[in-house]
Amino acid sequence: MPRIATIGDVNVDLIARIDRMPELGKQVITRDFQTHGGGCSANFSLSCARLGMETQLFGKVGDDVFGTYVLVELEDNHVDTKNVRLTDSKTGVTMAMVQGIERSFITFRGANATYCLNDIDVSKIHADIVHLPSYFLLDGLRNDYAKIIDILHAAKIQASFDTGWDPRGFTKETVDPLFDILPRVDVFLPNIDEVRNILGMNHDTGPERAAEVLLDMGVKVVAIKMGKDGCWVATKEHIEYVPAFSVEVVDTTGAGDNFNAGFISSYISGKPLNECAVIGSATAALKIGGVGWSTYPTRKQVNTFLQERGYTGL
Repeated sequence: MPRIATIGDVNVDLIARIDRMPELGKQVITRDFQTHGGGCSANFSLSCARLGMETQLFGKVGDDVFGTYVLVELEDNHVDTKNVRLTDSKTGVTMAMVQGIERSFITFRGANATYCLNDIDVSKIHADIVHLPSYFLLDGLRNDYAKIIDILHAAKIQASFDTGWDPRGFTKETVDPLFDILPRVDVFLPNIDEVRNILGMNHDTGPERAAEVLLDMGVKVVAIKMGKDGCWVATKEHIEYVPAFSVEVVDTTGAGDNFNAGFISSYISGKPLNECAVIGSATAALKIGGVGWSTYPTRKQVNTFLQERGYTGL
C-alpha cells in the first residue's frame, strides 16, 4: 500500500456554539462546548489513517495535558506519531466559535510556532508523498519549505502543499517566498480565496485562470477547492470541474483537510485526477455531517457513500 506522511501543525480545538459574538466587555452563553484534536497536519493524518492509509505525522506538541490528549487520539486511530516531538512549550490551541455553519477562530500556535527543519529527522520519513499544510502558521518552517521539498524529491518522494489562510492578510513577507516554493510542488490544494490572494488576482478571477497561472509556474497538479461549489482539478494537459456532494451541514471544520486526505490517498494510489477529486469531495461531505475527529469517515463509509451514487470508491 502507498505510504503517506505529513509535516506540520498539531493542536487541540476548543469548539463553542454561540448565537452571536459577545460585545466588548460582555458575555454570551454557549449552547455546546467540545474538545477535539486539531491542526491541519494532524487532521490530514487522522483522515488518511481512517481511509486505511499507512500514515506518519511529524510535528511538535507540549508535554502537557493537551499534548497527551491529541497524541492518544491519533495513536488510537493508527497514526504513526513517533516523530511528533514533546517539548517544554505549550501545545497549540484553536478556539472555534461556531454560529450556524459559520466559524470564527482564535489560535494560540504554541509549539507549532517554533517547529523548524532542525526538529525533523528526514531520514525517518518513509512515504511516497509528504503533505505540507499550514504554511502561513508555521513561521519556523517558512524559509525551509523549498529545501524540504528538494530533500524529498532527491529521495524520490512527492510533495503536496496547502498554504491555508494567512491571518496576517497575505503580506509581501509571507507571500513572496511562495514563488520559490510553488514551482517545486507536485500537488497544490488551495481554496479559491487563498489562491486569488496569493497570486494577487481580483476576487472575480475564475479558478481556471488561477490554475493556468500555477501550472505555468511549475506546479504539476492543481486542485482548487470551492466548498459547496465543488472544485477544479488541472494539469498542463487537462482541466476539469468536479461538483460537490449535497449533504446536510453540521460543522465544516476540517472539511478542507478531509478533502486533501481523500484526494492525496487516491492520487498516490494511482487514481485518475477526476476520481481523486470525487473521493476527496466524498470524504469532506461525510465529515461535515458531524463535529470532531470521531466523525472523520472510514474507507468503508466513503466507498459506500460513493457506490450508492454510482461512483468507484478508493
